[in-house]
Amino acid sequence: MRLKKIISIITTLTICLTSIVTPVASYAEENLSKGDINGDSFVDAVDASLILSEYATLSTNGISTFSDSQKILADINKDGLTDACDSSLILAFYSYLSTNGTETNIENWLEPVYPEPITSPSCKSSALYCVDDSTLIYKDRIDDFIAPASLTKLLTASVALYYLNPDIVVTVGSEQSLVKPYSSLCLIQQGHRLKLYDLLTGMLMASGNDAAYTVAVSTARAVYPDISMTDSEAVQYFSGLMNDFAKNIGMQNSNFVNPEGWDDNNQYTTVSDLLILAEYAISVPEIREITGTYQKYVVFDSGENITWTNSNNMLNPNSPYYCQNAVGLKTGTTDNAGNCLIGTFIKNNKLYISVVTGCNTTADRYNLTLKMLSDYIVDRTSATSTATETTSSTITETKTIQTIVSNQSTIFERLDALEYIPVTCDGLPEYKLTTDDKTIYWLNFSNKWVWKNGVDAEAVLTDDIISLLKENSKELNLEEAYS
Repeated sequence: MRLKKIISIITTLTICLTSIVTPVASYAEENLSKGDINGDSFVDAVDASLILSEYATLSTNGISTFSDSQKILADINKDGLTDACDSSLILAFYSYLSTNGTETNIENWLEPVYPEPITSPSCKSSALYCVDDSTLIYKDRIDDFIAPASLTKLLTASVALYYLNPDIVVTVGSEQSLVKPYSSLCLIQQGHRLKLYDLLTGMLMASGNDAAYTVAVSTARAVYPDISMTDSEAVQYFSGLMNDFAKNIGMQNSNFVNPEGWDDNNQYTTVSDLLILAEYAISVPEIREITGTYQKYVVFDSGENITWTNSNNMLNPNSPYYCQNAVGLKTGTTDNAGNCLIGTFIKNNKLYISVVTGCNTTADRYNLTLKMLSDYIVDRTSATSTATETTSSTITETKTIQTIVSNQSTIFERLDALEYIPVTCDGLPEYKLTTDDKTIYWLNFSNKWVWKNGVDAEAVLTDDIISLLKENSKELNLEEAYS
């Protein structure tokens, strides 16, 4: 959060009051060092205070006092802003240097250290990424070229929904002759008429290659209505749309020549690009909904009906690989690609994307995904689940709970008992609570976190605590953060 570390401003100002802030020096751009705002060859509290001063000026009248070079130097977390978060990072770096005396620069200090690659189950490449924090948690050969298999269908769906309304009715045609033998199918047939949304359901849930070709041909002909094209030519045109779309969303090391992911030497991608594709795909409501559904009964506009089951066993309550945190996304398997899986998960109220490719067996792709989740995401909800269930039950059985928590010390004890961990900036506080000794709790109900002044760490707010805070806001003197 941009101002979640607003607490650090107090520390910054305290440090800076003990010294005179020197004016910004004039120096050659080739000698610039990240964080060294005043050009004195040091990254310290003076630089942090200069950033705060710039931030205050920008916030007050929208006028910047920094040169373009200084703006680059000041943007420590590379979010395009100059604010209190950048100042906090400089202070933390300065504190680290003061304590450890290590010769390093702030960019090296910020560079994440990733865990050693998992060797069993084996894979070609894999990654784990937190969408909410924009943080790559784990990576293994993520820039190696790989075959995408049916993970391709996420791009096929994205392109189709970019150009077409999900409610348009599509007729299955002669393009079905292009479907390769031994393909995975959703069992549509020539002459069937169904909504694009339902066609995408068959393509993404049942991984139907037959649906992928109908999607591709229908989209190409809608985008190029003035061009007469055969089924094969329509697929070629659609592949061009796929490649243009992929580059537009940031996939710079991928190429596609078919819509279903069939092995081809000219069809390739990387895990880095697949993370970009997955993050885009889950931003599309239709794709997010379809890939998060385990089973669906569909009636075609032409009268036929079918039940499709998701190929992702992590959504199957009866599967040994079922994961209650799983919310999508797509499987893929070919000879060249091996067994692949892109998964999406909600854990600790945050959204994660996992990618595994090139596993030897179906079981391996699930076990590797589960291992990444268990090893690299600390479950901060389990410790509070029992208390949450008990409190919820109490609220149902008795109405005296509000009187109990109207005592400020009780709610502060509940807040203090939460598990606080260091995090990066990811939002703004909405409310604040202040104790008699002037300790401040910064709160965000929307994203469910609390930041405690003096601790410089965040804890997850459980739903029951949020409810109690809201119900007793007057008694607790709950204030808006920036009132």
